[in-house]
Amino acid sequence: MAQLVESAARLEITPPEAAPSVRPLDADAMARAIEATGYCVVDDALGAAHAAELGAACRAVEKAPATIQEGTDRVKDMKRRDDSVAFLKDSAAPAVARHRRHMEALRLELDGALKLATDACSFMCAQYAAGSAGYVKHRDSAPTRPSGRKLTAIYYLNPAWRPGVAGELRLWDTGSTVRVLEPRNDRLVVFRSSLEHEVLPTKVDRLALTTW
Repeated sequence: MAQLVESAARLEITPPEAAPSVRPLDADAMARAIEATGYCVVDDALGAAHAAELGAACRAVEKAPATIQEGTDRVKDMKRRDDSVAFLKDSAAPAVARHRRHMEALRLELDGALKLATDACSFMCAQYAAGSAGYVKHRDSAPTRPSGRKLTAIYYLNPAWRPGVAGELRLWDTGSTVRVLEPRNDRLVVFRSSLEHEVLPTKVDRLALTTW
């Protein structure tokens, strides 16, 4: 079953008895958690079969070194961010298309529940090689001048991940409490894009698909 964790109250999200290949997500429960702490975590979110197919599609796509925004320019800075990325919004791969449909539906539900007025949906695959330093503390949007990006959703695709290999997401919630979230396979993390967060160094390959 899909389980919403790391929130003010632990909530169970139970799929129908005949679960589809991609499990339904309880947007209302997720919205309540985001209202309380600024983020939510859903384990066993969309199903192992979906995660396996999507992971294979993301690993197969060609990637380029990530860049960081500096003023009006995008620059490479391996000291601050050393992952490789690919943008998949127009990908025709069946697993990517299926994930895109479900994430877009979830975005619209959370948009209504949280009154966010989002207006975009982007898809970025990010891969950190074993030994990567990660991504320094940053925000995906400014807290004082919100952009079109109001929420960040990260879906992890790491079937071989285990405790001790690192690569966690460190997140500062709305109460300034530091949360350290493991990049477990089939885990979905959704948080307000204005929250500070960082990717910690990893000892193994680390793959995720970020949307919105």
